[in-house]
Amino acid sequence: MLGVAVVAAAVALTGCGAESGPSGSVPTSPSSSAASTAPSSAQAAPATSGPSATSPEPAAAEEVVIRIREFQYELPDSVVPGAMVTVINEDAAPHTVTAESNGDFDAVAAGGETVTFTAPEEPGEYPIICTYHPQMSATLVVR
Repeated sequence: MLGVAVVAAAVALTGCGAESGPSGSVPTSPSSSAASTAPSSAQAAPATSGPSATSPEPAAAEEVVIRIREFQYELPDSVVPGAMVTVINEDAAPHTVTAESNGDFDAVAAGGETVTFTAPEEPGEYPIICTYHPQMSATLVVR
């Protein structure tokens, strides 16, 4: 009787282990294979398109930020022609980023607001002021 009980217990344990093993392995294997294959293909595609000459130019245009903090402009050294420029007004007071001449751009940002404008297409130096606070001035360089 004891031998039959041991054999029955061994068969029961083997059966449970066999059920867990294959069911655990079956979903894992296809997912792992598919996942391993998919990221490799996906990684290869961005790596191929990453080094292209056109990628850096749009990225540079997207990163153009003018911060207004404590009634002062913080500008990048230069921007590319036609770049989208984000103005982040960190002051509570409203400010503008206004071209002093020619009306090339005039971005108005309420206190704490973020706005955007398009940099001029023509390379050059564009003196800017805040129309609310004329003592605020800087120069936007487009090249």
